Amino acid sequence: MLGACNTLESNATACGRSPAVRGAQRRSHWRMAPARRACSHRGDRMPPFLRTALALTVAGCMTCSPLTAQAASLEGVTVDDTVTVNGQKLVLNGMAVRKRGYFKTEVSALYLPQRTDNPEVVYRTNAMRYIRMTLLRDLPPATASRFFIKEFTQNATEAEAKQLINELGTLGGIYGSLNKINKGDVVEIIWTPGPGMTARYNGKLITEQGVPNPLWWAVYMRGYVGPNVSDTYRNGLMGASLSN
Repeated sequence: MLGACNTLESNATACGRSPAVRGAQRRSHWRMAPARRACSHRGDRMPPFLRTALALTVAGCMTCSPLTAQAASLEGVTVDDTVTVNGQKLVLNGMAVRKRGYFKTEVSALYLPQRTDNPEVVYRTNAMRYIRMTLLRDLPPATASRFFIKEFTQNATEAEAKQLINELGTLGGIYGSLNKINKGDVVEIIWTPGPGMTARYNGKLITEQGVPNPLWWAVYMRGYVGPNVSDTYRNGLMGASLSN
């Protein structure tokens, strides 16, 4: 066969290829040879210039296509998946619709340093906690104050209520002092280790100073994730709304 292939014209059939095909293959082989030599540089290792080009390509793809978390939405209210409060980044733990009687009154969103499905973690005061409530209907301030006091008495024991009478009067009075509460208004509750609990209404601070009592925070949060709220509301804040 080697002898037959040495004669290009007369033995084309013996080699199974025409002279034109063999010539094209030889030209293709020599065009590809530099690339093969580059890839086999120092054995199987990739040459430095190819490693650099590959690294730049991967970095460019990561820059152009970042991984971003989508915001969550409920009853037409959209909240961010992460927020920064007093310089600390918090993640959305869950959100839920609060119903009082037959009416949906607000959408609540709970943010924590890390997600959890354990209500006991929410009661702790060793880290930042943040609640954002968006009103779904207009409420007279007196009605909002009444809701606040009623929920507190439902979630505090008699002994706890006696210990927290001053905090209850202060914070209950804040709701009553608002001129009007409208659909779309936002109430924010923040717990910061040290200063304690503060509140904002439509971005404006409405507590003159924080309430640092850990017992107050625990009782207050029972109104969100405690045993006396509906399973649907509590489970939503504990992450069920985000797992669907």
